[in-house]
Amino acid sequence: MQQNQDIKGFTLLELLVVISLVAIISAVAYPNFSSWKKEREVRSATEKIAGMISNVATQTQRGNFSYSQFWVLPVPNQSTVFFTKGMKKNNFTSLINSGATPTCRRVQSGHWDSLNDKKINIGGSTYSDYYEVYDPESGIDNIEVATHLSLDSAICFGTNGSYYKAVNGLSKGSNTNINLEGAPTANYIIICTLDNAKAFGNKCPRKLGLERPAYLVKWSRFGNVTKYKWSGSDWNRQ
Repeated sequence: MQQNQDIKGFTLLELLVVISLVAIISAVAYPNFSSWKKEREVRSATEKIAGMISNVATQTQRGNFSYSQFWVLPVPNQSTVFFTKGMKKNNFTSLINSGATPTCRRVQSGHWDSLNDKKINIGGSTYSDYYEVYDPESGIDNIEVATHLSLDSAICFGTNGSYYKAVNGLSKGSNTNINLEGAPTANYIIICTLDNAKAFGNKCPRKLGLERPAYLVKWSRFGNVTKYKWSGSDWNRQ
């Protein structure tokens, strides 16, 4: 017994229309997705950097370290790498008793206490004796960010704000003051996309040429951290 079947399919014209609509929607949505992705990556890197500064400073104020460091290591054509290091009481006391003054030394290994057996290879060189390390391009996210610094630079904290020191690009003599909420400060680091930085010698511009997304982390000699977001013309507290 034969049954009538009303079977319908898509015509070639209908398929072409659907494909065209999908292509148009994708073309419109992609720039927004790309912008959202960059914003998320730079914000995530900023949170990590701010957390590292706050964490090592807190450990110092609690007495777990007598002296500590946040070290910024620019890598040519790659994301900047960040370290924190610590010096415990015995090592610090020996340093002071020898007549030396803490100088916030930036070294691949040694000087700072060996806090674990971890090591990391950056540009063919091995780095160790660190408390934390953050290489944005490692891991599944593969974040590409840079800072406004072209030279490796550091800040160091002592208990109760003593022996605070900023060296190289983060020193008051080198880190040009930025007005934040009406007050000038040299205690800051700018984080932007690596693409934005590459157009300015692999470093984020301080203002002219700085593109969104970009963030800024400010700190005090006691390690109190404040974050700001670049609006395109000014820094707004987060």
